[in-house]
Amino acid sequence: MKKYAVNWPIRPFGIYTVLVRAANPTDAVRVAAERELSTIDGFSIAFDYEPEVWRLCRLRNRLSQHVAGPFFDDAVPGWVPFTPMPLGTDA
Repeated sequence: MKKYAVNWPIRPFGIYTVLVRAANPTDAVRVAAERELSTIDGFSIAFDYEPEVWRLCRLRNRLSQHVAGPFFDDAVPGWVPFTPMPLGTDA
């Protein structure tokens, strides 16, 4: 089992991160969706949008890798905030 971080878009804005152990990125999204996820009042997790998945690596010579989904780059100051993508799009 590998370690993954699944970042779900939340409404009205933001990202909710779930750490899971799974066999692959698809399994990581399934495991994260089955967890009981809670958010602050007034916010809801956008399960109808594609999550971002990162493979977490702790080795000296390897960094964590983006492995699936859109790249939510709003965590970097000065970058344009992410735009969630509805499931089933080819973009």
